[in-house]
Amino acid sequence: MIERIDVKTAGRSLAFVLAASLPAACTGSFGAAPGAAGGAQHFSSVLHAGGSSPIQHVIIVIQENRTFDNMFNGFPGANTVTTGNGHGKTYTLQQIPLTWPRDLNHDHSQFLEDYDQGQDDGFDAEIIKYKTGPGCGDDPTRHNEPTCWVISQQQQWKQMAFSYVRQSDVQPYWTLASTYALGDDAFASNSGPTYVAHQYLIAGQSGHAVEVPSTQPWGCGGPPSETVNLLAYGQANPPVYSKATGYEVPGPFPCFTYPTIADLLDKAGLTWSYYAEASGAGGNLDGFASIQQIYKGPDWKNVKSPDTKIFTDITNKQLANVSWVMPSGNNSDHPGPQSGDKGPSWVASIANAVGQSSYWNSTAIIVMWDDWGGWYDHVHPPQYADPQTGAREGLGFRVPLIVISPYAKPGYISHSQHEIASTLHFIENTFGLGPICQCTKLTYADQRADAFDDMFDFTRKPMRYQKVAVKYNARYFLSHPDHTPADTY
Repeated sequence: MIERIDVKTAGRSLAFVLAASLPAACTGSFGAAPGAAGGAQHFSSVLHAGGSSPIQHVIIVIQENRTFDNMFNGFPGANTVTTGNGHGKTYTLQQIPLTWPRDLNHDHSQFLEDYDQGQDDGFDAEIIKYKTGPGCGDDPTRHNEPTCWVISQQQQWKQMAFSYVRQSDVQPYWTLASTYALGDDAFASNSGPTYVAHQYLIAGQSGHAVEVPSTQPWGCGGPPSETVNLLAYGQANPPVYSKATGYEVPGPFPCFTYPTIADLLDKAGLTWSYYAEASGAGGNLDGFASIQQIYKGPDWKNVKSPDTKIFTDITNKQLANVSWVMPSGNNSDHPGPQSGDKGPSWVASIANAVGQSSYWNSTAIIVMWDDWGGWYDHVHPPQYADPQTGAREGLGFRVPLIVISPYAKPGYISHSQHEIASTLHFIENTFGLGPICQCTKLTYADQRADAFDDMFDFTRKPMRYQKVAVKYNARYFLSHPDHTPADTY
């Protein structure tokens, strides 16, 4: 079972040690903590027997690196703020364009700094590099000890995380959220970067991976020397953080064998597609590229590139029962060098394509952002102990959530807790699949998470789709392929 831990610990240090092993898929342990089991917090109260739900097509659209305070600041009725706390200082949130050129740090170390023992006031301490040499080692990807962090002292970096995007830049998102359902209490399932988030998206776990792999491309197609750090239970030396905070250890080649939602879909005879730009050739948003039985098996045909094939599959009536849609760089909302203004149009164009097709009355589109990207958010993320290790691998900070469906509650704002793994629980409930891991003693994030239960009303007459105005439509995306990578960490 999952144990929720929401306590503050004394001190602020985390150290690096050697040695780790790949945990078993559903059993076994990895530095297991005694007494790590506890009561799971969220179980779905609305279960659909297979075939009883009007939803026969689920589309999960994942965008990049935004918090709710950053993307939906000031949305009427939603929980947002205009100021945020740093270390002993209150910052006024400043408005910025969506095409912000700076990418904030958002690795696991930065989460620890931002979270700051549960005080959530470390966003003005941007880790800009890692020390090397005595006491800090020579591999900066493994430095999770604050004494090895170099914090920027420039005021622009102290202020930068305390920002929000102009509504005019993301109006399609606001239109969709106003018309359908918006969640303002949804969280990343992991407390770190993109790679880990995309494992939780398909498996409800990450094999305890906590950072991005050491090189690219990520996953089974990477070079043999590639590794990924894991989070182990226990205290570093010196023992400043609690044991539950854990510490990073060098891990395995990132090609895992744990079960995923795709295994359940296959067993049930349901179809699925995963749309990703440059998949298998450096497309780092392809979570299934790290799953051996998918990457090296017949299911790899379901991983489709480019991501714009979602439009042609809808037009050609080839939409799968479950689809995941990943963006390319300029369509991703990711700040930094690849930043573009096309993300809101990209997402709304997918919704428009479905809404104007025969699929509309049988479809639910779930839009989420994979991690916080280093941006400020004022809502404290609950912390859960992993069922195998006892180390706290999540939750991360809040991310936006939009549910688009003829059965979504119109104009509804959900204040219930959701997370990235809620997408898994929703798929499981919709098609009567049960949990990914058929374990007797363990639960994973798909069982911990809710299933967006309060955001749907399946007793109401299906709502007609209202087309969303966009700057770039599906025809544009099909004729202007974007090969910009969406994320590199």
